[in-house]
Amino acid sequence: MSAFQRRLDLLDFIPRFPKKIATSRLLHLLELNGYQQMNMRTVQRDLCEIEKLGFFGLVVDKRSKPFGWSIDANWQKLNITFMDANTALAFSTLEKLSDTLLPESTQQKLSAYFNKANTLLENENNSLITHWKNSVAMVSNALPVLMPETDKKVLDAIKEALFTKKQISAQLKRYLIVNKAPVWKTYNHINPLGLVFQDGLPILVCSFGAMHKKLYRFPLAYIKKVELEVTAANIPPNFDFDKAKKSIENINEKGEPIALKMKIKRDAPFVLKGVKLSDDQYIEKIANDDENYLLCASVKESPQLKAFLRGLGSAIEVLEPVQLRNFFVDLAKDMATKYL
Repeated sequence: MSAFQRRLDLLDFIPRFPKKIATSRLLHLLELNGYQQMNMRTVQRDLCEIEKLGFFGLVVDKRSKPFGWSIDANWQKLNITFMDANTALAFSTLEKLSDTLLPESTQQKLSAYFNKANTLLENENNSLITHWKNSVAMVSNALPVLMPETDKKVLDAIKEALFTKKQISAQLKRYLIVNKAPVWKTYNHINPLGLVFQDGLPILVCSFGAMHKKLYRFPLAYIKKVELEVTAANIPPNFDFDKAKKSIENINEKGEPIALKMKIKRDAPFVLKGVKLSDDQYIEKIANDDENYLLCASVKESPQLKAFLRGLGSAIEVLEPVQLRNFFVDLAKDMATKYL
């Protein structure tokens, strides 16, 4: 059995304070439960590691020998054996996100919790918990295109490198010459610095070597044959993951915000859903116009903004700024030429 499972079982034998249990007794209980070739040193090391984590309320009384171990009387113990329905619901929800947000090693260590949670929920008689599980879901308005598939081995290797702060070697797809086909090149000593999921697609933020400080971004579709190196990753001293993440979010935005003004139909889904283009957006009625509202917002011009506004079709009419209105005037003329 794994060290993780052994430590979970070890916790089950430890009483809540003021009761306590000696290390020798814990060793005996582990041996009775199928753990062979155990010794006092292994149990002591496990206990010290659990105590160091600080998550399980484990305390030791060193006032007299043999030392006595117990669970703090005020600690709310997370015990897989006595998992309640609310905790099971939380683990079940976490499992759905774990492939994206957790390294493989952590998923494996939590698998016992996930399995216990799903078994409990399958037999749960609490109508409120069952109702919640069957009433809440996350969906996305994905683009009607086939996204490039992510190689799970590549994703798992990169997540593990991030988790353990190790460098990697990999083949990267590079466009080195304009208007020429891309080539795959092998690189060593890549420093994984962050992983950002944009519209479901993972993007690696990284640097190279110890001296090169420039940050690079590679979609995982551009990465293959990842190998973990034994050397620790070199994290630039001024690296800020939040800034790197925002640079991906805003990669195509330009300069200062523009003051967008447009007419929008009152029954447009954008209006009915109550979504906003910016924090300062406001919508007001237009005099003598029963079909449209006037929408005003400060936004940054980007290809994504133009694509979004195009998607609203005839439900909008851009009024300001002039350059954005002219963009849609030219677009309308071009579309008319093609379709009329």
